[in-house]
Amino acid sequence: MCGIGGVWCLNKEKLDRSDAKKLRDLAIFLQTRGEDAFGFYNGDKVIKFPSKASDVISMIDRIRPFHELVIDKSMFLTHTRAYTNGDPLKNKNNHPFELKDIVFAHNGVIWDYVIYQDIRFEGFDKGGNVEYIDTYEIFGTIEVDLPETDSFEIGVEIQREYNKSNDFVKALENALSYLVYFGDMALWVYSKREDLLALFRCERPLYIGFDDNKLWFASEDWMLRKIRIKHVRALREGELLVYSRGGKKYITFIDELDDFSREETKRASRRNNHRNNDWWREYRDYDWEYWRYRY
Repeated sequence: MCGIGGVWCLNKEKLDRSDAKKLRDLAIFLQTRGEDAFGFYNGDKVIKFPSKASDVISMIDRIRPFHELVIDKSMFLTHTRAYTNGDPLKNKNNHPFELKDIVFAHNGVIWDYVIYQDIRFEGFDKGGNVEYIDTYEIFGTIEVDLPETDSFEIGVEIQREYNKSNDFVKALENALSYLVYFGDMALWVYSKREDLLALFRCERPLYIGFDDNKLWFASEDWMLRKIRIKHVRALREGELLVYSRGGKKYITFIDELDDFSREETKRASRRNNHRNNDWWREYRDYDWEYWRYRY
């Protein structure tokens, strides 16, 4: 498991030194969920290292005080990693990931990642070669050294939909309605284009709470309570929240699979004859019995 957490400032609020102390503590708490890497986004840049949060923060402090990366910022979004695939010693595999229009981090897993890639990529052929498509549209520049982790594909899907619609909320709805068929996730996603923060959970925990004009979130409720955040609540299953600086902008629920259907999907994703990019749409639009016998 991994940990995600952070803070989002509402209106014209800015982070101060007391917030920096809370974020330091929150990072240490999130470390209990993953020690392979720690990374964060403070609105200016993504910073990540293949080491546990406490060591990374100590290293930063030796160069410049950690609080200088927090004070006067309007957000601070973090991730602690317990890796499943993608060597954390290759820093490109660690979170957060930054694409053309979004920055994001993920706690969860895409089931059977290799088969997912086969279904996902239009460049698949019978020889087993997969061509990475749309790298220019996704990144704005051609990238060759891509991350080797399943989490990265979540951002790819969201960015692809963003390219099509130019609407962050619509991109999230379209991408997540697809992705929930393939895995479990708790996410934060930041739109650089629209200055919006999205939080989403599907079978992974995620909690939010407020401290005056600041929205805080974390993977476990006790972490927020320990840093004295009030009105803590869990996101409900499939809940997608999008916040602007003015407050809650949008809330919806992404349809989720029941337990039986999720198991059917897992098994189907491992069948080598599933190469059709549109199979998941049939599953979404028809009941599981139709889909089961269709394939």
